Amino acid sequence: MTAPEAICSQVLKRITPDEEERERVFSLAEEVMDRLRALLAEEGLWSDVRLEGSLAKDTWLSGEADVDIFVRFRPDTPRRFFRTRFLELAKEATKGLEQVERFAEHPYLECYAEGIRINIVPCYAVEQGAWLSATDRTPYHTEYVRARLDERLKGEVRLLKKFMKGIGAYGAELRTGGFSGYLCELLAIYYGGFLEALRAASRWRRRTVIDPAGHYAGHEDEAIELFRHHLIVIDPVDPGRNAAASVSIEKMALFILAAREFLKKPSEVFFFPKGPERIDLDGLRMEIRSRGTSLIAIHVEFYDMAPDVLWGQLWRTLKALNGLLKAEGFTVLRSTAWADETSNCVLLFELESAVLPPVEKHIGPPIWLEEHVERFIEKSARDPSLICGPFIEKDRLCVLKKRKWPNALSWLKERLRRGGREVGVAPLLAKHMARGFRLFSGEGIAELCGELKGLRPFLLDFLRGRPGWLADRGR
Repeated sequence: MTAPEAICSQVLKRITPDEEERERVFSLAEEVMDRLRALLAEEGLWSDVRLEGSLAKDTWLSGEADVDIFVRFRPDTPRRFFRTRFLELAKEATKGLEQVERFAEHPYLECYAEGIRINIVPCYAVEQGAWLSATDRTPYHTEYVRARLDERLKGEVRLLKKFMKGIGAYGAELRTGGFSGYLCELLAIYYGGFLEALRAASRWRRRTVIDPAGHYAGHEDEAIELFRHHLIVIDPVDPGRNAAASVSIEKMALFILAAREFLKKPSEVFFFPKGPERIDLDGLRMEIRSRGTSLIAIHVEFYDMAPDVLWGQLWRTLKALNGLLKAEGFTVLRSTAWADETSNCVLLFELESAVLPPVEKHIGPPIWLEEHVERFIEKSARDPSLICGPFIEKDRLCVLKKRKWPNALSWLKERLRRGGREVGVAPLLAKHMARGFRLFSGEGIAELCGELKGLRPFLLDFLRGRPGWLADRGR
């Protein structure tokens, strides 16, 4: 047995559910499904209550079971029923459990029992391809995968899922931008196993096309033109859908790098990363102080935003502020966002320096362009920030001007004080930002970490920027 195979064998023993766990999880699922069937029968509506997801396909990981219950309704069932009575019945079926209403394309119920998440999702019973909602595909996904998995491949899927989780590339939600469970299943089936998928991924390039059902066989260029994504995995049950559409270029690159590293030096750390390093606030302050850069954090309190909506707002805002800080002359080294997904979010920027020289140089047109030169001279003459020029440098006019915003904190405070809509803050986040926000810089961010649970290890990971599975390279 080779080193990678030996590691895989050890990991598989740890992540495969035993009979006791299986019985406990499936008993819970059946109990909720039976209650739901009875309540729906009382309503007199035709419905089909089904177990879907990794539990139905037997690709779930020990200790990480999600119970995905889908309820199929006839195509003429009005969508308002999903928003109203269906949610009431789902809540009744899970009475006594912690319940949270979620919204994707339409509402669904998320609840928790014995540490197990239960999702109850409505969809339509339609023929393949005649989709009325995105969730209508799920039963077909389940059937496709189950028909192609034997006991060995189920283990291979588990390994790929755990690997993706271990490196931080698992999850199709906006927060992560990674690989969904269904995508992991497709990759393991297509390549024939976990190590085979890693070997193939290590050679991926942009616009790689994977077509398990051969929908575009011989004319893959049509798929590239249609989807225009970094990674294209044609959904076997829907040729018009890219199952890898959620995968960001960063998470694709992360998987490629991790695959190469594991094949070179296999280790369980890829599957079971070390827990967050323990560091007190004084240690965190020292880490920030010794860095020599400028860290800025914007803290906003929010309410009543579903996670995917929140993360869409955060990524959009981060991109806009990045661009505007650069336009003001600040060098943004890195930026990211954090949220507890209930009431607090933080936008984090690392700049070369938050303070720029008070004077900046503007280079004008070449002297040969007479009309442009004339306009530049006239504009400069009216500019109150002008302190020198216009003067000629080589063949161009130049001026020196007082910089309007030499301090990034001052610029952010002014631009965000009314919510920041005019500088690209996403509208829902801007509404909360207008109610108030807090700016922290440098070592002061440690104080914010003392307030917000979970921010401290996130910040430390951001500062280190090196995955655990690369920790021993070059050291």
